[in-house]
Amino acid sequence: QVSRLATFVAAAISGGSPRATARLSIVDMTDWEGMWKRGIASGQAFDASRTEPAFAELLDQGAAAQPSLPSTDGGQARALVPGCGRGYAVVSLERAGYAAEGIEISETAAGVARDYVASQGAHAKITSGDFFRLEASNQYKLIFDSTFLCALQPTQRHDWAKTMASLISKEGELVTNIFPNRPHGAPDPADGHVGSGPPFALSPRLVSDLLTSVGFEQVSLFEVPENQRADEHL
Repeated sequence: QVSRLATFVAAAISGGSPRATARLSIVDMTDWEGMWKRGIASGQAFDASRTEPAFAELLDQGAAAQPSLPSTDGGQARALVPGCGRGYAVVSLERAGYAAEGIEISETAAGVARDYVASQGAHAKITSGDFFRLEASNQYKLIFDSTFLCALQPTQRHDWAKTMASLISKEGELVTNIFPNRPHGAPDPADGHVGSGPPFALSPRLVSDLLTSVGFEQVSLFEVPENQRADEHL
């Protein structure tokens, strides 16, 4: 499987994007709570056991990265990881100077993430709730989506983009790990070929179409080298 990391900047977003007034919750679609209650060990199933190395490298490079990630403004810039799982990326963001937050639809998963955050000596905020019902406040300077979009039902994709636009600050950045990608030769999901899932296959064009339609501008896209992927077991 190929993995690609893309960065989008909220260049044209002002005051958020209209959001649907009603939608299916993630929990109505997949039994995430049941999965976490049955137990998911580090490195098991969809748990990659670490922050995506390519994203961690961006955080390490800071302002030297191309493109650079948003300034932490003295540690006050807020960052969000939706579907944060055990919280690896949340901890990495805090260590990079962000006021990091994670959200999980599963209360059990949120509890596991809180335990992990505490075990790392971090203080990031982990909440249990529905990403789609977060307040539209345009307050996050950085959002990291790593295999969150692919876990949603295809009918939720436009709401995903609208919600991202409502949460991120003007000129804030959304970094997304586009994975899994459609198999070589398979129809592009951007053309409506849904396939089976979750995880549902994605493509760079699909993600770009979703986000540019709500005011984002793509500023980078690169294929993640094999040695910078956290998902060898997937």
